[in-house]
Amino acid sequence: MTKTAFVSRWSLLLLAILLSGCSWFGKKTGNEPMELEKFESTAKLQKAWSRGVGNGQGPGFTSLVPAIDGDNIYAVDYQGKLAVFNATSGKKVFTTKVNQPELSLWQSIKGLWSEGDSRYHLTGGVFAGHGLILVASQLGEVIALDQTNGKELWRAAVAGEVLAPPQSNGEIVVAQTINGKIFAFDAKTGKRRWFYENAAPNLTLRGTPAPVVSDTAVYAGFSNGRVIAFNSSNGVILWEQRIALPKGRSELERMVDIHASPVLQGGILYVASYQGRAMGLARGTGSIIWGQDASTAKNIAVDGSALYLSDANGAVIALNAANGTELWRNEQLLRRQLSAPQVIGDYVAVSDYKGYLHLLSQADGSFAARTKLGGKGARAPMLWHENKLYVFNNKGKLIAYRLADKK
Repeated sequence: MTKTAFVSRWSLLLLAILLSGCSWFGKKTGNEPMELEKFESTAKLQKAWSRGVGNGQGPGFTSLVPAIDGDNIYAVDYQGKLAVFNATSGKKVFTTKVNQPELSLWQSIKGLWSEGDSRYHLTGGVFAGHGLILVASQLGEVIALDQTNGKELWRAAVAGEVLAPPQSNGEIVVAQTINGKIFAFDAKTGKRRWFYENAAPNLTLRGTPAPVVSDTAVYAGFSNGRVIAFNSSNGVILWEQRIALPKGRSELERMVDIHASPVLQGGILYVASYQGRAMGLARGTGSIIWGQDASTAKNIAVDGSALYLSDANGAVIALNAANGTELWRNEQLLRRQLSAPQVIGDYVAVSDYKGYLHLLSQADGSFAARTKLGGKGARAPMLWHENKLYVFNNKGKLIAYRLADKK
């Protein structure tokens, strides 16, 4: 475990305790998670199917995200069980196990000390497409599997943990590490094509955004508040833009991590940072189209004319995607440790630390529906595909919901 990762884990634990409003004497401080209020439902979520995928997320802050490509959805648990299902019916296509390497004595001791119940596990995934399934391990490995049967094609070492799904455009595979490094590999052979290092601050959030990999460029956000665009074929920097400037005296106050994965829609790259800003950047030059003060450590969602984010305090916010103007804000879920938002039809879905899934109206942010996920909530971002919402809860249940008529 790196110094940065060690400091980050305990700092975030302390921060979580402080934000929870806990009192040694059992008294309320006013910083407790908001209680859920009743409302009249105007929509209904109906479970279409549910399947188990191993033991889910496991310990720590791992967030293994399913992926959809074609007719199938791909999910993996932290111990390496990979399951592929038909996204419509939930019928199993195949399952396999990601092979675990022989560990040195030091790696075994390190794994037991840092994670408690497993000396080796997956920390990044899943990407599916271009004939590949991509995952990453805690030992700093990017692993490529055959998309048709799950057989290993290659694995490559990187200098650091990969905590987000590696990405590919079919020519290269790109992985970003927690310590500020970008590695690009040949998609067919796993041979390194190029490498970039951006020095990380002493204190960072535990996690990294997934880079955006297009045919011509790679867009990546870093923990120092910068976004960089690279030429995808050779790693030459095309442009660089600062999203947020550190403020305050303490290292905690000065964190401006870009933890949310950038979103590319049309000619605009959308980004957001912790204790910084949300921005729309010109894809080709990185010039700022608009900027709005914001703080989030979760992925953002962009759909048509609006950008949605769950801010660090638990507000769900909608911004105009063209100019950044705030459209609405729902503060009825403050301090409930919200997930990344996901657009689903005419609604926005978020889940909370108690395992509740909330649907909010895109029009004004009012509550439309609520259901219980189980499995102690869902850290992984949700997916929306062909009128179904897919949720991978922390205990390993992959659940597909559909919007049903409210009767």
